Amino acid sequence: MGDSYVVSQLEERTIAASRWWRASWVVLVGAVAVAVANSPGTSRAAEPQFERDILPILQAKCLKCHDGKQLKGELDLRSLGSILKGGESGPAVVTVKPDESLLLERVVSGDMPPGTAEKLTPAEIELIRAWIASGLMATESPDATVSSVTAEDRAFWSFRSLSRPAVPEVRGQPRTLIDSFIFAKLEGQNLSLASESDPRRLVRRLYFDLLGLPPSPQELEAFLADTASDAYDRLVDRLLASIHFGERWARHWLDTVGYTDTVSYDGDTNFVPGFIKGRWRYRDYVVDSLNADKPYDQFLTEQIAGDELVSWRDDAPFDDEVVSMLAATGFWRNSEDRSDSAKEVVYKWSILHETMQTFGTSVLGLTLRCARCHSHKHEPIPQEDYYRLLSLITPAFNIEKWKAPKERALPALSAADKAKIDARNAAIEKENEELTKQAKAVRDARLKIMRDAKIATVPEADRQALRIALDAKVQERTPKQATLVQHYAEQIDVTKEELEKGLSDTERANVQGLEAKVAEGKKRLQDHGWIQAVYDVGSPPATHLLKRGDFTRLGREVEPGFLTVLEETVVKPKIVPLPASSGRRTALAKWLTKPETPAAALVARVIVNRVWQHLMGVGIVASSENLGVSGSRPTHPELLEWLASEFVEGGWRIKPLVRQIVTSAVYRQTSRRDLDSRADDEADPLQVDPGNQLLWQARLRRLESEAIRDSMLVTAGVFDSKMGGPPVPIFYKKDGLASYDMDKMRTPTAKWRRTLYLFQRRVYHMTLMGVFDQPSVAGSTCRRASSAVALQSLTLLNDDVAMELAEEFGKRVYASAGSSVEEQIETAFACALGRSPDDAEREWSADLLRQQTQVYREAVEDVAAASNTGGALGESGESKNDRQPEGSQGPAEKALMHLCRVLFNSSEFLYIE
Repeated sequence: MGDSYVVSQLEERTIAASRWWRASWVVLVGAVAVAVANSPGTSRAAEPQFERDILPILQAKCLKCHDGKQLKGELDLRSLGSILKGGESGPAVVTVKPDESLLLERVVSGDMPPGTAEKLTPAEIELIRAWIASGLMATESPDATVSSVTAEDRAFWSFRSLSRPAVPEVRGQPRTLIDSFIFAKLEGQNLSLASESDPRRLVRRLYFDLLGLPPSPQELEAFLADTASDAYDRLVDRLLASIHFGERWARHWLDTVGYTDTVSYDGDTNFVPGFIKGRWRYRDYVVDSLNADKPYDQFLTEQIAGDELVSWRDDAPFDDEVVSMLAATGFWRNSEDRSDSAKEVVYKWSILHETMQTFGTSVLGLTLRCARCHSHKHEPIPQEDYYRLLSLITPAFNIEKWKAPKERALPALSAADKAKIDARNAAIEKENEELTKQAKAVRDARLKIMRDAKIATVPEADRQALRIALDAKVQERTPKQATLVQHYAEQIDVTKEELEKGLSDTERANVQGLEAKVAEGKKRLQDHGWIQAVYDVGSPPATHLLKRGDFTRLGREVEPGFLTVLEETVVKPKIVPLPASSGRRTALAKWLTKPETPAAALVARVIVNRVWQHLMGVGIVASSENLGVSGSRPTHPELLEWLASEFVEGGWRIKPLVRQIVTSAVYRQTSRRDLDSRADDEADPLQVDPGNQLLWQARLRRLESEAIRDSMLVTAGVFDSKMGGPPVPIFYKKDGLASYDMDKMRTPTAKWRRTLYLFQRRVYHMTLMGVFDQPSVAGSTCRRASSAVALQSLTLLNDDVAMELAEEFGKRVYASAGSSVEEQIETAFACALGRSPDDAEREWSADLLRQQTQVYREAVEDVAAASNTGGALGESGESKNDRQPEGSQGPAEKALMHLCRVLFNSSEFLYIE
């Protein structure tokens, strides 16, 4: 942690301590006043109370000037806490001292309300006097304040409505309008872009950014051979249309919302709690939506309120749209939910608050968590706003009518269709039960005969007693009978194998026929599948402001609403109740996406900034999880505003936005800039902008963990491109290492499916993924870490998965290049790096293959010598043991695995330039 972090923490603690002492003093003085008020002869029923008696007076006569929007004298009179805090002249009231209280002084003198405004009546003034004298009686805590959201707050750049800026005039020759904004900043510092990247590197960058997969050697050569001026643009369009685009960009979104295949606690390597059927449907919804280029406003609306957009509670059959809309609400199901096993109410509240935090980060790019306990210290988000927003999802996450994860699951079909399937399955299962009984009866009859034959070998004195004991139920046997059965158990036991062999031909045929019918019946059973959806579970509960965020300390009730900093005027939201739902989440979705509003503008800026980040390495706002006051400032604010305006005006579509960026000159420039070749009059970018915030060259970026594994799969030639469905099962060994659970694998090649489809846990990942910064999923992850540590190289050289993929890569190379070492090296470099090796690389690659071939050859010869089979080299230098049996690898082929491991471990394989 840096010094700035430590200082900020000290300042925050100092402020908190100051507030605690002030609040404690107020409470102490108030307690003395209450004690006086409770003395004999004092009637508590007659004491004025703030919320009941005083606040209505202030609302009617004073809040025009002191309501948070208008703060004359910096005084806010909306709450007891803000009154005690006071304004420019200090606290507005002094506990039990009416004559020293400025509020009373001003209303008595007539200065408040000012001018010709209606004054307080004598009765109202005396009520305020009595309230102060009696100790400021109130329901709320004295330190519960309502933060003021001012016009200045709303004027902050990310809280404003969109305003499309003019495209700047520049000296350079921009490819796109994006470049004009970049050029304007560069030219202002006497800088320029780097030259365009080498075509091979540029195409590789484009493939990984759009698909998350490397181009094949054939695809690379085809592009290089296309000399048309629009070759690059056509390649961009083809990649945007690929089904792999949705998979690549779904990973970004799933990071943002904190998706995993488990919903519960994940703190045990060998035990995977919280896995629920059908969780994957949300992941597939995201992939399909991005492939279809579904408008982002619709994409958000379906995730927030998909269940309120379709009719699914009646008996009408579910079509694909209904299933999709219900699956979309899995958006709300990503927070860690322990409520299946942990029934305490504290866990339910924790899930609710974590869900709100993930929503705020993923959609709004704001930190909402602080406002749970108090008005946000760094953002214009009052505590009341947090609970107003929270009340929009409490009908679905109703603490009193809570549904644990498995209880929320919905069948992936209508109730009527499920009833039909259940009835059909019940009939089949009843029939199977009868068939199973018949098969058992045949075996039991033969078992009795065989056991009777063994009982005949028991001493005659015990036979009858033993038969009686065996016929009795185990729990009803006397101690003497139990001892008798145990004594002869081994002698009279008929094993399963003995029983099967003892069946007559007729009996065996009968049993096999019955069991075949049972197996056929099981095939006819229908599985409807499950949807892990979110939906309202009853009428909306009351939502209270929680004092200090503690659910045991209820404050005043709040009405549903939005963030006031994103509303030009504070109005009660229009919520249209639906037949079986509150309609609150639909109202939330409409607020977020309503054109020309500050909320929609913020939502657009957030997603546009993240798209830029995924393509350029760093967002225009570096803190892509936080576009608030406490976040980073945009390096190119006009560009971000222009892109967000374009995005909204273009129908909220992500693919055109991506196309705009990747066709720009700033995207296409090289990351290997030759600074010595710049013009004589051009400034040194390392001196002017060492952090490359002005984008004078492309950024070198390491691939994410998923893209590294996927690239290895493609390069090895084993990539299974099957899309969607349940996750690939993972097995966790006792030592904590993960591998594929082949016993549960649907097909042998399923282990080579795209990493997106591997079983996703919160904490424990496959070793190959973990060392490359696969995030621990505790919530929203908007930016991946990118480290470079020795363990990464060691893993790529020694991990079982990496070794197996290197072997498969070697087989691919050998199958393509044959025994020619030159062709093998050429093929390996083309597949892994998309280029030919240089002379030095050819030389060391040939040396490596020669050395490893000799190692394997000597190993074979040692084995052969030990078995006296010979193995001497012929005159040509080729060992007779190089000629391996069909289907096995010879030394030369095995040696290729080592070259492939080296290429997997190269920086050029792991980074995009």
